[in-house]
Amino acid sequence: MNARVRSAIGYAVLGVGAAVLLVLLLTMTGPDRLLYEHKAPRGQTGTVEDIYVISPARDEVTIGTSQVNVNVDLAEIEDKLAATITRTPAGASLGKGKWLLAAEETSPTPVLLNGGGIDGTPALADGDVITVGGSDVIFDAGRRGILGGLDWWEAGKISHLYASPKILTEAFPIVAKAFPISLVAVLVSFALAIPLGLLLAFMKMAKTSWLRAPATLYVDFIRGTPIFLQILLVFFGLTLLPPWQALVSAVPAINRAGLFGVDNSMWIRAFVVLSFNSAAYMAEIFRAGIQSISKGQMEAARSLGMTTAAAMTYVIIPQTVRRILPTMMSEFILLFKDTSLFAAVGMGEMVMRAREVASSTLNVSPYLLAAGFYLVITIPLGRLVQQLENRLARSEGGGSATFEKSKEDNLAAAAAKKAAAEAAAAAALEREAAGRGEQR
Repeated sequence: MNARVRSAIGYAVLGVGAAVLLVLLLTMTGPDRLLYEHKAPRGQTGTVEDIYVISPARDEVTIGTSQVNVNVDLAEIEDKLAATITRTPAGASLGKGKWLLAAEETSPTPVLLNGGGIDGTPALADGDVITVGGSDVIFDAGRRGILGGLDWWEAGKISHLYASPKILTEAFPIVAKAFPISLVAVLVSFALAIPLGLLLAFMKMAKTSWLRAPATLYVDFIRGTPIFLQILLVFFGLTLLPPWQALVSAVPAINRAGLFGVDNSMWIRAFVVLSFNSAAYMAEIFRAGIQSISKGQMEAARSLGMTTAAAMTYVIIPQTVRRILPTMMSEFILLFKDTSLFAAVGMGEMVMRAREVASSTLNVSPYLLAAGFYLVITIPLGRLVQQLENRLARSEGGGSATFEKSKEDNLAAAAAKKAAAEAAAAAALEREAAGRGEQR
């Protein structure tokens, strides 16, 4: 069986599997649901609509105002529990059981079913309305198709806890609103870190110790301490310094709301801590890059009449940037991820907003959503770093890159290896023919 036949069979199997999965998604019926309204979360006004998806493993659902499955906090009832619905028979599979309603006659307004009184334990049907203390709870027998599949996902304990579609939908606009805050923080800070890092690199390479010593001490301190500790020092220590207090007195706008609703004071401290931290790492990157350039480059530039500064600006630095660009991009990715630590000091970036939603819903799905926003930046940049490293390795004399190469790079490398092998074989044949001629 050749490769084309195997490939065709593989695609056929994938197509059949995808078709079967699509049919199942379009024809399946989701679990039963209860639709109701409750008070808006803290910080919001009015009421919000909510849905309780009944897990197939649950045979009893309680309705009330506290310590219940369906919390109708808009209802006026005397006790915490107002009504209970029970699956009969217990453990029945989807479509083979029924739900019975049992009411607790303890509320000022009796529990009603479709506007009328309840006699015994009636069975619920699709669309029935249970009225508890003036608040309606609608019984839904499950949606069909893809929406039903989402309900099954919502009904799962683990899937609901880590990737609830309902909570992800609620959290998306909140976390998305904080995404530009993290992005602006890293873009501005990285732009400031580049010249600071280059300055520190020159100071570390200086011949005089009074320039080299403070730069070395600074780089060692920053690289040897956690960035979280540096954030705490800057955010809570900088504001206690007399120069900062004098600056705030002279420019009151520092304490006012700035870009995206974040205080200007927060922005300044975030830029300071991120740029100063990244500058220490950039200094080592620049220093290693400059020292990797052959000394002959500087000597050749000086022989042409260029000063040391001109040679560094027009000859050494451009070659250095080309070599260190992949490492700089990696530092940018690390710095972008470090913006999540600002959640500990009250800056409204993505992790802080995700934590607020997670604490109000007792669900960690918002953290997964925040991770997705980080991946939107880090994955493309990571691929770009790989491409840059591959090109650099190829241009530096065919050295192998540390990451997987692209298809074009692999083809070019294969062609180069083939040409080298053919040239080596031809040279060997020529040497063999020459040896035979000498023997004759």
